[in-house]
Amino acid sequence: IVLAMSDGWQRITVEIMLLLHLITAYPIITNPPAQFFEQMLNIPSDFNWQRCAFRTLSVAFLLFVAETVPSFGAILDLVGASTVTLLTFVFPPYFYMKLADASIGRKEWVERKLPLWERIYCWGLIILGIAGGVCATVIAVNNIFSSSLSVPCYMMGDATNVTISAGGH
Repeated sequence: IVLAMSDGWQRITVEIMLLLHLITAYPIITNPPAQFFEQMLNIPSDFNWQRCAFRTLSVAFLLFVAETVPSFGAILDLVGASTVTLLTFVFPPYFYMKLADASIGRKEWVERKLPLWERIYCWGLIILGIAGGVCATVIAVNNIFSSSLSVPCYMMGDATNVTISAGGH
């Protein structure tokens, strides 16, 4: 969308705002997995050289993946197709039914009995989510294998053949 905008102060403002968003969102997005793996590797949680080295290697690994995968959008499609459908359609109604069933007979919980129509609705959402997730995952996998594979930029021998383009202009 940004590449379709005409040159001018509006486009520059949008590009600056996108840059600021990426710079500020990156640490927020990468911090929880980094802390999880640091805990698994017994890296102390205070500021030290091990945390700096681990996070530097993590960023280098992410850069390597980003530069190696020819069509990263296809990978994002696969992740979205397989996980977003589970997190949106399958898990919420399933866990809702499990929690409602678990509340029966427990004195410390408020007892919640689901009517039959609500249970049918939840199972319909689960079946719809599984069907949609399977279809989207199959399409994403087909797109990954049908995409043209290209040599990553760091494997190219002659840097003069590299073409850098700003989009569809």
